[in-house]
Amino acid sequence: MSAQRPDSIRLYGVRQNNLKGFNLDIPVGKLVVVTGLSGAGKSSLVFETLHAEGQRRYVETFSPYVRQFLELLPAPALDRAENIRPSVAIRQGNAVRTSRSTVGTMTELCDWFKVWFAHQAQLIDPASGKPIRPAGPSAAWESCLASHQGASVCLAFALIKPKELEWTVLVTEFMRAGFTRAWTPKGWIKLGEDPVAKSLSELVVVQDRVRINPSERARFEEAARSAFRLGGGRLRILSEDGKELSRYSDALESPVDHRKFRAASPGLFSFNSPIGACPSCKGFGRIIGLDWGKILPDHSLTLAEGVVAPFQGNVYGESQRDLARACRAQGIPMDRPWKSLSKAHRKYIEDGDSTYQAGEWGSKWYGIRGFFR
Repeated sequence: MSAQRPDSIRLYGVRQNNLKGFNLDIPVGKLVVVTGLSGAGKSSLVFETLHAEGQRRYVETFSPYVRQFLELLPAPALDRAENIRPSVAIRQGNAVRTSRSTVGTMTELCDWFKVWFAHQAQLIDPASGKPIRPAGPSAAWESCLASHQGASVCLAFALIKPKELEWTVLVTEFMRAGFTRAWTPKGWIKLGEDPVAKSLSELVVVQDRVRINPSERARFEEAARSAFRLGGGRLRILSEDGKELSRYSDALESPVDHRKFRAASPGLFSFNSPIGACPSCKGFGRIIGLDWGKILPDHSLTLAEGVVAPFQGNVYGESQRDLARACRAQGIPMDRPWKSLSKAHRKYIEDGDSTYQAGEWGSKWYGIRGFFR
């Protein structure tokens, strides 16, 4: 037995089934393989001793009421176990012959992981590299208290004018609701007294003016809720001179380019879902591509000598003639080895005309890639 270490699981006097009362240290955080002849006691050690004791102690951490719903494995025959961990055991069963089956799907661990990942996921803004979190009234208050405590600020929302309405109609309706001030690029205006330019696309209407002190939290949050509702989920904080101090959104929205994102869902973390599957392999873990080593096996050959192997012979010989016609039109030499052609010429032969559409093979070159589509 190796020297005892605090980072090891220690088993003493293991006598389960045919095991002969030995002691064992198993390192934690390492990949440990138990191997041996059939009947040597591998399953007795791993499943009936190590897993059974770890599962038994884990179940004992729950209340008697919860324990009645959990399966309890028989206690193994051993003197004692130290530093034991809760365990998950996977037994070999009937082979599942599907291309998407993994250890995670067979043990249903994937179902738990994707729910956990969706709950713990943090959205990072591609524009700024900073985390994006929805900001409600409470979050807006905490942010303003940290950065603008003691200052008087205006809580406002942007009013966007529909094309079919005039500003006078909108301003009249908001005046009836009790709003009196707004901010425009030319400065503060009083609704109903100062004209609003017809070319203006948005009007920043003031919901309330609040001094950022702890005693004003309730008033701030009430005004913020109204501003979020009237502003389509967005709140703006302005200084008394009209300078924009900050913006908040109750959705997952980038503060830089205002791009909106959807909340993480379990499907995002599932390779069996079109939402979470790799766009290249569609969740299968492999893709079908072109083997250029077989398509162009000998780079010392010229186009005329048949460097493109699939185009040789009677079946696809017409494609060789299409290639020759395209090379003449583009001024690409047919008598030069493939390895000596320029990158531009090789790219054209491989990819074809950028404007090629299906059915235009008689007038445009479809390329080697297009041949295989």
